[in-house]
Amino acid sequence: MSEEQKVRNRWIVVIGAIMIQLALGTIYSWGTLTIFVSPYLNEIKELTVFIFGVGLLSFAITMIFAGKLQQKYGPRNIAIFGGILMGGGVILSAFMTTFIGLLITYGIIFGAGIGFGYVCPIASASKWFPDKKGFINGIAVAGFGAGSFIFNYVIKALANPTGLESDHPNFVSTISPNIPSMFAILGIIYLVLIIGGSMALSNPPEGWTPQGWTPPAPSEESGISGLEFDRSQTLKLPQFWMLWATFILSAISGLMVIGSYASFAKTVDVSENFIYIIGTADFVLIGSLAALLNGLGRIFWGKMADLITYKKSMLLMFSTQAILLFIYFTTNVNEIYFLIMTCAIYFCFGGNFSLFPTATTDLFGSKNLGPNYGMVFTAYGIAGFIGAVGVNLFVLAFGSYLVLFMVMGSMSVGAAFLAYLIKPPIRK
Repeated sequence: MSEEQKVRNRWIVVIGAIMIQLALGTIYSWGTLTIFVSPYLNEIKELTVFIFGVGLLSFAITMIFAGKLQQKYGPRNIAIFGGILMGGGVILSAFMTTFIGLLITYGIIFGAGIGFGYVCPIASASKWFPDKKGFINGIAVAGFGAGSFIFNYVIKALANPTGLESDHPNFVSTISPNIPSMFAILGIIYLVLIIGGSMALSNPPEGWTPQGWTPPAPSEESGISGLEFDRSQTLKLPQFWMLWATFILSAISGLMVIGSYASFAKTVDVSENFIYIIGTADFVLIGSLAALLNGLGRIFWGKMADLITYKKSMLLMFSTQAILLFIYFTTNVNEIYFLIMTCAIYFCFGGNFSLFPTATTDLFGSKNLGPNYGMVFTAYGIAGFIGAVGVNLFVLAFGSYLVLFMVMGSMSVGAAFLAYLIKPPIRK
């Protein structure tokens, strides 16, 4: 096979990666799904949100093993295994009528399937595109951010085809018969997308590089070490733990908004006698537009990493996110302003998922990206669980969304400070 053919064919990996990530990203459709699942289970949303939180935790923990396994057995095989787990978990959810049952099938099993599937397209695509790794990381995970944009409407159409409002007296009795078939159909769609996309995954030949490309020289300014570290070596480096802590701080900031924007928008300002008048359908629209911006943010910030280095991109993104969070409380003056600011925060949040694998590659090498990023990503599992279940507890404890957003903005500042301090490791 000629060099030209290899370069052309490497884009097939990107198509497969997008197909896989579209399915995996439906974990963020929980906000739409819970509208139907919570009354179906006869449970309050404050309890069922633990299904989402456990799913994120299972996702991150599984990635610890997935990174090593895809290196040993190949990205295609492990991605297929992840697809079977994820699709199977959703299909099994069709038979669950209790909170514990759904916690196992749509929390643990579903989340584990995502964990096995998520790292494979990233590891594969980054090896085919060392010349534009940030941009390709962004595209590879853009489907994850945009998946809920599509599936929010699919879920709503399957569960509530008549568009009945959630406060209608016949809402529960109308949607309940549709829930099992909704899960079964979604599970089949996920299986097809992930297994189909997995067929496109492969690794390039050992030592292969794009024609005419010269690897950039290691430097402190670029953040590139030019060295290869395996997982055991990486875990001993202070740079790993700094990157890990940075991920936690940044991800919690975005996830807290994802978990709270709808409830914040419905809060009453007694002094102004003000409350948002936004129906369920509008929140599906807001959530879907924000998910789309989340996907676009992954591509944009990944491309920025190629242009100005991952480190400068992180500083710019975290600083922007901090400013947005510090002034987010002012969005109660206007619904359009609220929509724009929410989408802007999602846009920054999406950048985490292209910048952190790029940083992992530049700091610790591309050879062991799968195992190393699997460990870095445990930070998101911690952030995801706290972000999913901690919003209501935080607001109750401090009595104000203003305090919540101030704390989240401060965490983004902390992320920027840590990113500034990270220097490329050296071999001792």
